[in-house]
Amino acid sequence: MGTTEQDLVTLTSRLIDVPSVSGAEGALAELVAHELRAQCPPCDLLRLGHNVILRGPHRPDRPAIVLAGHLDTVPPAGNEKSRLREGLLYGLGSSDMKSGLAVMLRLARDVDWLRARANLTFVFYECEEVSLDRNGLKRLFPEFPWLAATDLAVLLEPTDNAVELGCLGTLNARITARGKAAHSARPWLGENAIYKAVPFLARFASLQPREVAVGGVTFRETFQVTTAEGGRARNVVPDQFALNVNYRFAPTRTPAEAVAELKAMVPPGFEFDVVDVAPPGVVRADHPLVEDLLTRFGLERRAKQAWTDVAQFAERGVAAVNFGPGVPAQAHQAEEHVPVTNLLRVYDVLKGFVTTAPSVRASERGSAG
Repeated sequence: MGTTEQDLVTLTSRLIDVPSVSGAEGALAELVAHELRAQCPPCDLLRLGHNVILRGPHRPDRPAIVLAGHLDTVPPAGNEKSRLREGLLYGLGSSDMKSGLAVMLRLARDVDWLRARANLTFVFYECEEVSLDRNGLKRLFPEFPWLAATDLAVLLEPTDNAVELGCLGTLNARITARGKAAHSARPWLGENAIYKAVPFLARFASLQPREVAVGGVTFRETFQVTTAEGGRARNVVPDQFALNVNYRFAPTRTPAEAVAELKAMVPPGFEFDVVDVAPPGVVRADHPLVEDLLTRFGLERRAKQAWTDVAQFAERGVAAVNFGPGVPAQAHQAEEHVPVTNLLRVYDVLKGFVTTAPSVRASERGSAG
């Protein structure tokens, strides 16, 4: 294991070993700020709550690139501490996304901020794993409006070294069937709300993922019943049965269109209430900086089969992609891990991408004299 790779493993392990469940990222934010302070000057270190921003020097002839990652994790499942085994680094958040944060910290240390090909900003933010109204990045945009003037944002979400374009939108709706309560020994005097919902449940159980091609990648739209609650006693016919339906929709649909589509699937007489909705992220494969990242470094392109904060940048007109060392399928797993080799690969690619522009072919340079 080389020096850089070993340092990336050490950094990731340190980050894993600092608990940072959503809403409790304070200690990790302090560690990150301490690591970044050495870059000031020429950079500015900015804080807002548990959000930390390192903003490099600005030069008007350079594009602006943001690297961003969330500090928080889901609750632990006996996996709080890091451990290295057979080339895999285990621990809560190892893939989602403390390995990405470690790459950012090492890049902040190694990048020549004055000579880089872009005006660079690194953003470490809180509360991505919970509802959008608590999201730290959402809080940062009105406080630092220049974030929305960025040319490209790279979210170091788990992508297993591929570039994942755009992201799915997500809609949660509460659908409620109403019945009439009665004693369970005399059910004919009531109406069982759970039984009333059976045809609706059967329909959703039969739905298959729907493929949608956008910008050279393919998303899979899904409908899932994720929670169900009803009944108030073991001897009472239930007069209410409520379901949460989660709809993941492709960037070809607006949130309003997604809501209308799901609502049209609800049987007459059922109640329909939107719990929350987050927009999808636009696919920007044709953006010059995205093309450069994909082609110069020979990276695989895929659709982001999840919601990420590329959507928040896209909503503000900023091209954004997901690219990180974590493995998507490892996110939120009890045995969550990241391959050590992924750390070095993403570090090398991003260092080359943010520090040097594509070389100009000799035929395009013209005569030197």
